[in-house]
Amino acid sequence: MRALVYSAPHQVTLEDHPRPRPAPGECKIAVAAAGICGSDISGFLGHSRRRIPPLVLGHELVGRRSSDGKRVVANPLISCGRCTACLSGAQNLCERWRLLGMDQTAGCFQEFVSVPETQVYEIPDELSDAQAVVAEPLANIVHLLRIAAPRPFFRMGIVGGGTMGSLALLTAKRLGVREVLVQDVSEVRLATARSMGATLAANVSTEEGRAEAKRFAGHGFDLVLDASGVGPARQAAFDLCRPGGLVVLLGMGQERSEIDFVTSIRKEHRVAMSFAYTPADFERSLKLLSGGEIDIRPWTAELPLEQGQQAFERMTKAPGDTLKMLLRVK
Repeated sequence: MRALVYSAPHQVTLEDHPRPRPAPGECKIAVAAAGICGSDISGFLGHSRRRIPPLVLGHELVGRRSSDGKRVVANPLISCGRCTACLSGAQNLCERWRLLGMDQTAGCFQEFVSVPETQVYEIPDELSDAQAVVAEPLANIVHLLRIAAPRPFFRMGIVGGGTMGSLALLTAKRLGVREVLVQDVSEVRLATARSMGATLAANVSTEEGRAEAKRFAGHGFDLVLDASGVGPARQAAFDLCRPGGLVVLLGMGQERSEIDFVTSIRKEHRVAMSFAYTPADFERSLKLLSGGEIDIRPWTAELPLEQGQQAFERMTKAPGDTLKMLLRVK
């Protein structure tokens, strides 16, 4: 079968691999399409310690179950089901979790993949591949907003207007957010945020944009999300938060960064860190997509698996307004 392999930093290669053999309790999925995630891009650039070549990347997939031909998506975050975290419903904090396309687990940038049957969800034919493949990234946002539990009519700041920031904007609107600031350094991404309904989209690469964002924030936002994960973005999230407000850290762009904690302590900021999602979050994500409540198809691009190198280069060098790159496998 065809498999797109991360073979070296900045390089993926199409190779011929044997088809996977499902273990007991697993099923084989014929992959129709797979999405490129920010973590795949991090691996492609050589920035991920847990994505070492050679490795088949990818964990966002839609396809057909080989046993019955039904259209399915798969929850790629596989937990043990037996540890304390799993038994308490926090499968994302499993002691032995693994993810497709990371460590020693092959991902979905190939024609077939095997996953535990418990991870597989049937989807209606009305749900397009481009919609269904977003189930996994959207589940991260569902989880984040569930643990943040914002109050009605909340004001929100989003640092980073990429895929996760955009999904957070759309989902927050479903929760009744009153005002949303999206700040980024890409005018193209900010134009997308405006079209999605951001109250203000500010380009903080300019002094004017930074001043505009500061004026709009006023005394600060109730909830601020860092969807970037680089040092300046993390600090910006704290700077935008009101006294007593909540900062949620989602982005993992850098492992370490400096924060002005003394100022935040004096403002009694609350801090939450959000990682992945639970099976319940994944199911809620699918329901939002099936109901047509979240849709980023206008900002989705598609290339065949054979053009995987071009797809990764586009998303790393010139993403433009593309929030999701889809690799067509079948």
